[in-house]
This record gives sequence, structure tokens and C-alpha cells, in this order.
Amino acid sequence: MGIGILIFCVLAVMGGLIAFLGDKIGSKVGKKRISLFGMRPKHTSILVTVLTGIMIAAMTIGVLSALSENVRTALFGMEQLQGELSRLGSEVQQKNAELERSKAQLAEQTTEYNHMTERVRETNTQLALAQEQESYMRAQLQVVEDAYRKAQADVHASAEEIAQLEAMRGELTENIQKLDAEAERLRTNIVSLREGQVIFRVGQILSSAVVESHLNADQARQVLANVLNDTNRRLQKQLNTQEDTTLIRVLPATLEKASAELQNSAQKKLVRVVAAGNIIYGEPAWVDFVIHDDLLLYRQGETVYATDLSAYNGRANVEMRVLQFLQDVNQHATQKGVLPDPLTGTVGQVDGLQLFNTIQEIAAKGGDVNLRAVAKQDIYTEGPVRIDIIVTAK
Repeated sequence: MGIGILIFCVLAVMGGLIAFLGDKIGSKVGKKRISLFGMRPKHTSILVTVLTGIMIAAMTIGVLSALSENVRTALFGMEQLQGELSRLGSEVQQKNAELERSKAQLAEQTTEYNHMTERVRETNTQLALAQEQESYMRAQLQVVEDAYRKAQADVHASAEEIAQLEAMRGELTENIQKLDAEAERLRTNIVSLREGQVIFRVGQILSSAVVESHLNADQARQVLANVLNDTNRRLQKQLNTQEDTTLIRVLPATLEKASAELQNSAQKKLVRVVAAGNIIYGEPAWVDFVIHDDLLLYRQGETVYATDLSAYNGRANVEMRVLQFLQDVNQHATQKGVLPDPLTGTVGQVDGLQLFNTIQEIAAKGGDVNLRAVAKQDIYTEGPVRIDIIVTAK
């Protein structure tokens, strides 16, 4: 808009100026009566005026071209501009066609989108319905599972109750059997008590064991507990009582004293469990411990005692002399350290066949013989003393 006004103003000014200059130049040429190309002055004046107008018009066009690109385009690039406009018009038509196609595609896609939206809405409705049904089914399933668990718990409770009742019945049956056995034992004890039956006398050896040296306090207590358990089992078999019956009793002070004797001992120990008093059948067996060093006193083949048979001439016959010899063997073994039986006082015994053979051998050798008692095996503190009697003639 601004460029058009500028061109209009320039053309108006240039037109006025051309008219004024043309008139002035023509007047001056006419007054001077100048002739060009053999023409009359009038015609020359007209030619000069025309040429001046042409020059001024050319100059105007040149100035406008210099001042405005649009003027230059209008004067020199009109065909190019028309071609460009034609090309742009074709592109506009193509773009319009593409726009129409895009509008058609958009309309189609909008329709498809609307259909899809409708399907999504229907699907959401179906999903909501399915979720509602699922929630209902889950609630029903929870009810069923709760009922199942309750039923299962009832079954387990019933099974456990039945098992408990079965166990209780078995336990009661076992207790009844134990009570029957205990009643029978008590009846037997009552009879024994009435009769005053003494099954073990004071000092009688109930059991014995050799224990190792260098025991600590815990080991010593365990050893004594094992010895007591072994003694209890022996009494159970001997008295024909139940295996779970505890027959042995021992004072705590007695147990501690025995444990102290065994602790840190440099020598193996012989532990004897003896009756602390006369034990009546059916009563608890109170016991005591007798502890000695366990020493090797005689080696196998070593002479325990030897003498001439003539040393016993004061005896009436050979049998009495041999018995006296055996008593001396017992005495010497006891003095050496072999522990005798608390009730009998003996350290061993000779069977009847050996005694008979010895008497026969003495008689066969005329009676004037030496007798020598030789250890059959290694003899320790606890005994027993087992010997062979060697008869040699003088």
C-alpha cells in the first residue's frame, strides 16, 4: 500500500515536471529558431520537446526502478512473475486437493474414531459388568473357602480329638497295667514286710566298677550315675521288677563325697556300691560307696602263698590241713590289699574238684609235701583271687 502511494506521487511529480520542462525547452528552441536535420524551427521545437519528454520519462522509469524492486519486477520480471504465479496457483490447487483429501480422510477417521469410541464404551460397560460379576464370584468363593476351612478345621479338630482320646485311652490302659503291677508288687512287699524278708544285709556288695583316673567333677558325677544305673538294673533283674522302677537311693552328701574322691585321682579307682543298711524286700535300697585304689597285686603265675604241709600237723587230717592252707592264702592276699567280701571275709574260692584233686595228689606223694598257691590270672584290688595249688614232694 505504501509503495503504491509512493509510485503515484513520483509519477505525478515527474509528469508535472516533464510537462514544465518540455514546455520550457520547446519555447527556448522556438525562440532561438534552431533547426535540426534540415527541419523547420517549428518542427525542430516539436522534436526537441518530444525527445525531452522521452528522456524525462526514461529517467523517471530509471529512478522508479532504482527506488522500488516492485517496479523493476513489473517492468522486467513480469513474465517470470506470471510463471511463478501460475506455478503457485498450481501448487495452491494441489494443496487444496490434498486438503480436500485430508478433510475426507479426517472425516473418515473421525467416523472410525467415533465407532471405536462407541466400541470402547461398550467394552468398558462389559468390563464393568464382568468386574462386578468377578467381585461377586470372589465374594462367593471367599464364603466357600471360609466354609471349607471351617469344615477342615472341624475335621482336624475331630481327628485331633479322636487321636487325643486314643492316646488318653492308651495312657490310661498303660497306667492301669502299671497300677496293677504296682499293686501286685505292694502286696508282695506287704507279705515280705510281714515276714521281715531281708534281701541285702548292711555292707553287702551290690555292684562294683573300675573307673579311670584324672576325672573332672562332671565326669566323676557321670561315672557314679552310670554305676548307680547299672546297680539299679541288676536289682531289677534280681528282684524281677519293672524296668522303670527306681530301687536305688543315695544321700546327696554321700554322692558328693564319692565324687570328690574320684576327681583328679592319679590312680584308677575301684568303686563298690554296698548296702547302707539291711534292705527289706519292697523298700528302697539305700546304698553307700566304698572306693579304693585299683592296683595290680599279683601277676599271672606269681606265688600268692607257699608253705610246708607239715606246718598244719595240728589238724586232724589232710582235708583240714588243706582248708587251713587256703585260709592262710586268704589272709595273705587280704594283707597284700585284695578286698575281701564284707559278709564272708573271703577273697576267692576253690571249687570242690580242685580241692579233691589236691588232696589226692598229697596222698599220692606220701603227705610230706610243699604247697604253693599260684595266681591263675592277674589279680587286682577288687579280686577275686583265683589260684592253682601246686603240690611238690620234699
